[in-house]
Amino acid sequence: MDRETVLEMKDIVKMYGELCAVKHVNFSMKKGEIVAIIGPSGSGKSTLLRCINGLNKITSGEIRLNGETGMVFQHFNLFPHMTCMDNITYAPIKVKKEEREAARAKAERLLKMVGLETKADVYPAHLSGGQKQRVAIARALAMDPELMLFDEPTSALDPEITGEVLNVMKQLAENHTTMIVVTHEMGFAKEVADRVLFMDQGVIVEEGTPQDFFERPQSERLQTFLRSMLRA
Repeated sequence: MDRETVLEMKDIVKMYGELCAVKHVNFSMKKGEIVAIIGPSGSGKSTLLRCINGLNKITSGEIRLNGETGMVFQHFNLFPHMTCMDNITYAPIKVKKEEREAARAKAERLLKMVGLETKADVYPAHLSGGQKQRVAIARALAMDPELMLFDEPTSALDPEITGEVLNVMKQLAENHTTMIVVTHEMGFAKEVADRVLFMDQGVIVEEGTPQDFFERPQSERLQTFLRSMLRA
């Protein structure tokens, strides 16, 4: 794997008993690349992300990762008994053994980046869904990951506040953060991604640049899916 390749997946299979959730997936990406993954519910998108970061143990195949991953979940997963500051600094201090003051200074920078510099001492229960998700993004970034994974980060949010989170992710894209984003936000995929993948029944059915993917879909399955999303 060359220095510019951040992730390489070879013939990945993930079984849950008799169910094959991911079927012989081959995929790689370069540093600074942004990949969006779309597809129907149950198509294996989230399972694939969880295989990349080790939350799911693959059944067979090989994953080579150059560096660490940061994960942003659909339902935030903030520690409810910790303030925003403590949520962000906990892993850098405990896992990376960073000095507390250095970790706090980084957390302050990240909270400012996501527009929540006034919420450092606030507990998650007092935040909106969009604010919680932005704190979750800051928490993942605090570990200085080589690759950021987003698992449908806006699907649990009201449409009115979805833009808050997407704007932060667009900012990350402008800073050339390497990202894989599982999303139903077609506009975001079209505007921000370098590549878009379509998964169905555990298989990557089609991939391409946003322009080719959305304007010239090749497979009948993708064409049907895109038509259904337009009607939704």
